[in-house]
Amino acid sequence: MNPLSRPRLVLIGLMALATAPGGMAAAQEDAPALGERVALALATAQTAQIRSDRDGLARALGVIERSGARPLDDWTGADPVPAWRALVPATQSPLRGSPLGPGYRSGKANPGASDSFEQVFLSGKKASIALSTPSDTPLTLQVLDADRRPVCTTIDARRACRWVPLFTQRYVIEVRNGGNRVAEYFLVVE
Repeated sequence: MNPLSRPRLVLIGLMALATAPGGMAAAQEDAPALGERVALALATAQTAQIRSDRDGLARALGVIERSGARPLDDWTGADPVPAWRALVPATQSPLRGSPLGPGYRSGKANPGASDSFEQVFLSGKKASIALSTPSDTPLTLQVLDADRRPVCTTIDARRACRWVPLFTQRYVIEVRNGGNRVAEYFLVVE
């Protein structure tokens, strides 16, 4: 193959992707958003702590730290991240990222019940909520607007909601447990 033909093939492929239905936007939609990566890292960190896997814990903390994720302002639960940091040797400890990253919280939902809280989202600014759990318990994420109308409901394995709010208002974020045991979860809000 001519060495110049490979870049041409890549360029032709990118042009085809950009002009295909859904184009590059569809390809970007398939990539996990920052909040989804942080939600997965939180669940992975908890599993790594339980298994005494310091390398896995350090990798998961690296994702959390680089994102700049922090506890949500009005959340009163116990933040597990400082305890995880204490378990990782200083030579493995990741550097702190931007203070303006996503916010997170952890929680528990009883079998057949839901856990919910409210969060303000700004008009015209992309909103994203991601949910993860270290277990295989079936969880549903639902977002309701101020009039209690559903904005987003997820029941798939991805467990993420993305939208652009029309109005600045409080939204109810609800995590429902469809399983038969208590489910711990991590929720990340961008």
